[in-house]
Amino acid sequence: MKKTERFVIWICSKFNRIEIEEIIKGLLDVLSNRNPEVKPRDDFKEKHPNYRNFYVDPNPPLPVEEKSLPELNWKELLSKYKKEHGKPLKPVNCKKEQSKVFDTSTCRICGAPSKYLYFNDGKRRQQIRCKVCSSLTQVHPRDRETRKAKYACPYCTHNLFLWKKNKDVSIYKYCNDNCPHYLANKSKLNLMERILIKIKSSQFKLCYQFREYHFTNEQLKVSCPAKKVCPLFFNIRNPLNTLCLALTFRISCGLSSRKTAFVLNKVFSIPISHKTVDNYCEYASYHCHLFNRTHKEETYSIQVGDEAYIKILGEDAFPFFFISPKRHSITSYHIGNDRGTLPATISMKEALSNAFPGQEVTFITDGNPSYAAAIHFLNQKYSYKLIHKKVIGLQNLDKESEEYRTFKQLIERFMRTYRFHTRPSCGFNSFNGAVSITVLTVTHYNFLRPHIGLSYEVPIPLKEIQDIPTLQGQWAKILQMATANTLPA
Repeated sequence: MKKTERFVIWICSKFNRIEIEEIIKGLLDVLSNRNPEVKPRDDFKEKHPNYRNFYVDPNPPLPVEEKSLPELNWKELLSKYKKEHGKPLKPVNCKKEQSKVFDTSTCRICGAPSKYLYFNDGKRRQQIRCKVCSSLTQVHPRDRETRKAKYACPYCTHNLFLWKKNKDVSIYKYCNDNCPHYLANKSKLNLMERILIKIKSSQFKLCYQFREYHFTNEQLKVSCPAKKVCPLFFNIRNPLNTLCLALTFRISCGLSSRKTAFVLNKVFSIPISHKTVDNYCEYASYHCHLFNRTHKEETYSIQVGDEAYIKILGEDAFPFFFISPKRHSITSYHIGNDRGTLPATISMKEALSNAFPGQEVTFITDGNPSYAAAIHFLNQKYSYKLIHKKVIGLQNLDKESEEYRTFKQLIERFMRTYRFHTRPSCGFNSFNGAVSITVLTVTHYNFLRPHIGLSYEVPIPLKEIQDIPTLQGQWAKILQMATANTLPA
């Protein structure tokens, strides 16, 4: 009897007809891709584990030293020639018309005029020889500057060539059949992959590649809530305590905006709508964002990061977070439209905002290749010494995952807390709303929420709110501290 038939008999013996119909409905949802969290086992991937395994090489490329041309002056060379030979150097006497250069031509090495130059290759007229410095140059360099090698392979030290380029990234590559890195990757291919690579060679990454990103300072700005036109506390009709009660139930207690409005109406007799609760959150989030960045702790030597999954207007969005294992405080948060290198770079750069130059920081993440590419970019552009450690999967299949699994569990625990605060929203109707809830969640987590791993202390204790017993009072004090520079005297 086949394995599938035995499984069907087992299902029929354990479940009734209604439960079997629910199982069939769930399986149809998986086959129709209506349940993105559950996918059937990929038999092709198991047989071809290296197929489309596009990872970022951990070793950065070696810089190629530029060979500067000698700085020569044709006048000095002529005077030197006259002293050595006792007579001046005569100009070129071209007997053939095809050997004469243009009157506007000059030597790119020593600057000699056209009377000392001649074509060295006859009718082709592409090589110019200088009689003063004896140099040979090309008439048409053919974009020599763009083809000049900038990086070398760290495994075989051969120069990398520019493979692909767009406005955000330049990809360098070198195809050397004798490169140790290429030979090591080729030896990992099984029999099925060796057959498939002859048909789809572009779907296997064997050669060393390096991606040089061209992110600007404008692109590297962290996501920030939109600032409202009117200052905080002056655009609302209710007192500050009402706003802080809304934040207490909406953020600290994890209620939805409609349930928050219901509690304020039925328990405290405060007539307020769910839209007003959302507006209060957006008002407070801008100032809390500045407060979070101002009251960050120093950057410790270990940072743990991961990304979550939310919905904004029905589209996928990915909040990135980094946490410090020392005090379990959130050091960085950013919402991106994808899980690419740009949002990973922004969140890592924000986590290093308080780091001193040359500080060595270890980032612990999952196997997302965007983090490795972001570390290459930050190490190249800024004076950091960043080290990347990866924790792969749910089981410790390698020594690195086993060693750093404990740190990775910290960010996974925070992700559970973050989902608790965002789940009542059932998705967001605007990007600003998602950013606002994320900012207020981080404020509550860092300054108001007791942590069991810290003996029920908050990750970042504030002296100003230690003696305030209520959550709404603590929210009020944080908002007053955050708007101290914006309120009129």
